[in-house]
Amino acid sequence: MKKTMLLILMLSVILLKAQEINNFSHPEGYSPGEWGELGEVQEFGSGDKSMILLPGWGFDFTIFQNFIEEYKSDFKIYAVTLPGFGNTPAPPMPEDPANFQDLNWTKGILEGMNQLIEKENITNTILVSYFTYSNMIAMRFAMDNPEKVSKVIVMSGMAKFTSTYPVYEPRNLDQRIAYVERYLGPQWFKTVDKTTWDNGNFHKKMFAKDSVRSFGYWDMMSEVPIPTAVRYLCEYYCTDLSLEYSKLNVPVLVVLPSFTEELLTRTETSYLAPFFHHSWIGARPASDSISIIALTDTNAMMVEDQPEKLFGVINEFLENKLNTFQVVR
Repeated sequence: MKKTMLLILMLSVILLKAQEINNFSHPEGYSPGEWGELGEVQEFGSGDKSMILLPGWGFDFTIFQNFIEEYKSDFKIYAVTLPGFGNTPAPPMPEDPANFQDLNWTKGILEGMNQLIEKENITNTILVSYFTYSNMIAMRFAMDNPEKVSKVIVMSGMAKFTSTYPVYEPRNLDQRIAYVERYLGPQWFKTVDKTTWDNGNFHKKMFAKDSVRSFGYWDMMSEVPIPTAVRYLCEYYCTDLSLEYSKLNVPVLVVLPSFTEELLTRTETSYLAPFFHHSWIGARPASDSISIIALTDTNAMMVEDQPEKLFGVINEFLENKLNTFQVVR
């Protein structure tokens, strides 16, 4: 009897705690920014050509430091931090915070990019995304504004959400949205606490081959408030740009990390191949504009692991000399 009562008490505490957490709203006292504003824009270089750098989910522009050093002599570089990352204020929550399919925050970033391009009189820019989510921003912007973009470079991006377990893979975009808005969002992300969130986050060893640097990247990503991370993640899961790749009129280079055999096969990181490799299956046949290269001996932060090899591939792409039949470098 005592054990039963103790179990009931424990379950009650857990349920009460879950009810107190609402990751569909900003924390009490949080001061959001304005919708349509970018978090931060840093300018580097003075070349006559331009690049706009878009760090991925959870990161700020500093993950591009080595990249900026490599290209700042030839390009005017606009290094963006997405709102809510890198200690910048996130946008206000939308009126219907359980609605992710409207992509409220994503559209706000696209608006911010348009404003940046207009303000700085940027033409024929090259969009560079690094890590997941920002690749969707770059591809979406290029498809909607081909007259403003000359090329797109995607480093370590996911083409779309692809489940580790095929039985749970949504069969189409409508099912994907229903899965996020009916189940994944309200039944998991809305009430997940910090400990559970961190334990289920990307693995600390997946970012860089140097474990100290890899853990540092994880720490940066983990500092983002959960409501901010949840909003971006659920909006990303409610998209599938692969359905529109046939509309691409801009050359796109996708550079994928190879990861180690250990990371690809261990249970706790078995999502890496579906996310970063399998999600791109069918992309090249869908559009002749997409070139996909796998970079050996790299984890997700490939600028950290193999800068010379990566810059060599990018330079070939920028100079229209890329050998698209050499899919592994």
